[in-house]
Amino acid sequence: MSYKLRIRINTLTLCMFIFMCITALLILPQNAQAQEPQDDREMLLRHIEKLEARLKRLENIDKRLERLKQVEERVNVLESTTVLSEPETTVKRIEVWVDEDGIEHDKHDPDTRKVVTYQREKVYRRQTINNKIDEALDDAANRTVQVGVDASIVLQGAKQTRGADTAADGNIYQLASADLFFTAGLAKYTVFYADIVGLSGTPPDAEVNGLSLLNGYSARLREQNQLELREAWLMTELWSQKLTLVAGRVDLTNYFDRNTAANDETTQFLSDALVNNPTLGLSENGAGMVAMYDPKSGFRMKIGYQQSSSVAKNLSDSLFYLSEVSYRWTPFGLGEGNYRLWYRTDNSSGNDQTAYGVSIDQKLSAAVTLFGRYGSAESASRRDNFYSGGLQFRGGYVYNPEDAWGLGFANYKLGVGDKERLVEAYYNLRMSEKLQLSFHMAHVTEDPVAIKKVSYLVPGLRLQASF
Repeated sequence: MSYKLRIRINTLTLCMFIFMCITALLILPQNAQAQEPQDDREMLLRHIEKLEARLKRLENIDKRLERLKQVEERVNVLESTTVLSEPETTVKRIEVWVDEDGIEHDKHDPDTRKVVTYQREKVYRRQTINNKIDEALDDAANRTVQVGVDASIVLQGAKQTRGADTAADGNIYQLASADLFFTAGLAKYTVFYADIVGLSGTPPDAEVNGLSLLNGYSARLREQNQLELREAWLMTELWSQKLTLVAGRVDLTNYFDRNTAANDETTQFLSDALVNNPTLGLSENGAGMVAMYDPKSGFRMKIGYQQSSSVAKNLSDSLFYLSEVSYRWTPFGLGEGNYRLWYRTDNSSGNDQTAYGVSIDQKLSAAVTLFGRYGSAESASRRDNFYSGGLQFRGGYVYNPEDAWGLGFANYKLGVGDKERLVEAYYNLRMSEKLQLSFHMAHVTEDPVAIKKVSYLVPGLRLQASF
């Protein structure tokens, strides 16, 4: 090979080497530049993930700090409103296992028997300041005499609608009544109660001369325009409050012949024939005693006696014995009903005379109550007979939610032949917690044997305040 040819080959080789170097220099930076952004992106993603994890930890810390703040606030409230009471002794029921030697064990063994015993423990408990104040007020109330007042003003008119003119025709009557109550707790489940009443005014009964009173406020009271002790008795409860004993000057109509819808002349019917059964025969309050047994099962039993004469010389004179059994139940899917049966003996006439009767009140719905009474009493000739009935509406079909109104009738016939028929309607408007205004309309027909039949329309208005 010639020298020139070798030079050409070497020159070509050198040129190719230089070209390859230049090409490599141009290509390698581009690859490096393409790789560097990829590495930076992966690094940035890793940093973002770390930051997100830190943010989550910060959020959890904020939530924990908020909960800690709430706990601190509750602790501050508890420390400011609660006090640690004095140690109190409590009785705890425990079960232990006793062996033949009388040694107690905490666990059951084959040679032991289970025994139930009671253990006293002293405990501390936290109470709110309000609870301590309420307990102090209740304790003070139990140690003091509480006083209540029940005052009423009753306006009535008499318009004769049948029979010969009488003195009552066209007259207006007003009676004011005030009761002063005293109540004192003497011991656990033992209460003293006294009721002093004063009457002033003229009810229509003095001129109408009916078999029953048209104004029940004066029932079983002797005098007007002076204070009179209506009741004064001591009550105690025994046998887990199943047996109640009441002794003193009592009014047996508060315990016998009760009725949910027709038993209160201060808020319900004004006529006494729709307050109590006249065949009970009680003319005035007196010394007596009542025993009531209520096992809290719906069945109740009562027995009692009362002297009903202020001129009696000993307790055996003018003495009334009363007994009653009652049962509370819900028949035929209706509301609650009370069914009472009573029996009475009376020696006021010198001979024992008997009477019996029933008193029923049955809810037909939440707002409507059906009531009825029946009584038959032995007299000098034939038996006296009485029956009454009606409806009471409370919480329904009224102007105010706490208003009540009722419709009732009564029929009373003496053994000698005198008769009385009465119809009454009332609406009791609840003006405030302590004030009530009632509107009454009654129609009574008196049919004595000796004279002609007379009838009266008797409107009435009653204002009642209790505090």
